[in-house]
Amino acid sequence: MSENKVSIISEKFENEKTGEQVEGITIIIDGKLKDMFDIIIDKEGNYSDYKEVMRDVLFSGINNYVEKYKNENS
Repeated sequence: MSENKVSIISEKFENEKTGEQVEGITIIIDGKLKDMFDIIIDKEGNYSDYKEVMRDVLFSGINNYVEKYKNENS
């Protein structure tokens, strides 16, 4: 069994202005994910907390997919 596990909690919220239902998620930073984030924080030196690391890791991953799909459509 893989030790690469992530706990994610999903909730629905209503935008008070538009009434639109949106999904909010909570990511539990624990285990190997916490270990990796701690390494990133230590090595990079420009992060003060896990949410900053999560933001950059998320956008880095999204950018990888954007580039992948751009190359497939070329």
